Amino acid sequence: MPARGRSQRLAADDPVTPVLREDLALGHRAARPGEGDLFDNRLIHGDNLAVLRALEPEFAGRVQCVYIDPPYNTGQVFAHYDDGVDHERWSAQIRQRLEVLQRLLAASGTLFVHIDDNELAYLITAADEVFGRANRIAVITFKQSSVSGPKAVNAGFVSTASFIVVYARQRSAWRPERVHAATARDARYSRWIDNIDDPPERWRLVPLRQAFARARGLAPGGLRGGAHEAELEAFVLASPHRVVRTARIAARDVGEPARQILARSAAEPGVVLRAERPGREDMYFLGGEQLIFYAAKVREVDGRRVTAQPLSTIWDDLLPNNLHNEGGVAFSHGKKPELLLKRCLDVATAPGDLVLDCFAGSGTTAAVAHKMRRRWLAVELGPHAETHCLPRLRAVVDGEDPSGATAATGWRGGGGFRFFRLEDPPAR
Repeated sequence: MPARGRSQRLAADDPVTPVLREDLALGHRAARPGEGDLFDNRLIHGDNLAVLRALEPEFAGRVQCVYIDPPYNTGQVFAHYDDGVDHERWSAQIRQRLEVLQRLLAASGTLFVHIDDNELAYLITAADEVFGRANRIAVITFKQSSVSGPKAVNAGFVSTASFIVVYARQRSAWRPERVHAATARDARYSRWIDNIDDPPERWRLVPLRQAFARARGLAPGGLRGGAHEAELEAFVLASPHRVVRTARIAARDVGEPARQILARSAAEPGVVLRAERPGREDMYFLGGEQLIFYAAKVREVDGRRVTAQPLSTIWDDLLPNNLHNEGGVAFSHGKKPELLLKRCLDVATAPGDLVLDCFAGSGTTAAVAHKMRRRWLAVELGPHAETHCLPRLRAVVDGEDPSGATAATGWRGGGGFRFFRLEDPPAR
């Protein structure tokens, strides 16, 4: 429903504060009411520094997460933006924006800045000065490509990574969520409990590959050399409570009566003994070691049941496969995978929190925030605010975008947003 010609002045007392004119409001009710639809989101077309200053009176201290992917200053000219300016000018522009973003963030808020190695050191220096070095949380290495194609022919090093620098607005107030990432199957878990429904003392443990081959009607020799590895992983994930390994454990690390049962297990090789622990998970011992279950390594990550580990600072599991099709818009040399943004928001936000991206590009951050039921502010200077962001976000609202984080978030459409343009303030 259009609302053209309506202007919103966000700081009426400041004669130089820009005006944000609302041009369009879009909304769509979710298929099932009461799902927490959010409508007061904003896509703003204009210079991001001016827009941030215009937003500051209303939103200072209210933004929970900022993700920005500024130009990397590589010296190249791309289809949608110029990526080459004087280094001093780039540094000054980044610092100006960091200063306003710091004021917009809540005390518990998080800043993510995506950058490559060209200006990485200078970005960290500026951000340390603005946010305080003590508030620097991490420098994440993001694997964004593989060693392949024409670049692999060149001598020296092949660049396959970019970086995400993470700052807390105030480390003492920072409360990140515990997030897991998918990883490869742990081959150390190599035994299978054949008769899981029997008492532990009667469990028969057989080699995992033997149990898999038997279940699939395969000859054990046919599993050599990595054959059927994907099927084997699916077999493990389907019954992780039956896949086990043993691990050394010191008697001092367990309490009574588990310590006594641990000692007994060393004297009764081949027999699994259980130590019951009221109010806690039981412990199992075999041959003087602890028996541990693969189930402890399985999590649901981005809508898939996978082997997972706590999030580290190396993100090599989010390769941008089919990235060019995400959101139904093409945006070369700048588009980021929606699942990358989902991970950042998983760490730093909860439903209903406010997310800001002032280098919106093709609208990835806003699209993911919307699918995750976060409120959002997105700012873009280029014409792609209308040619890319607007249609992409309209499709998200209408539930017509099946790509990216849609499956992982269970998104079916709903909510809405308003589109603004930055104007000069009227003469007085």
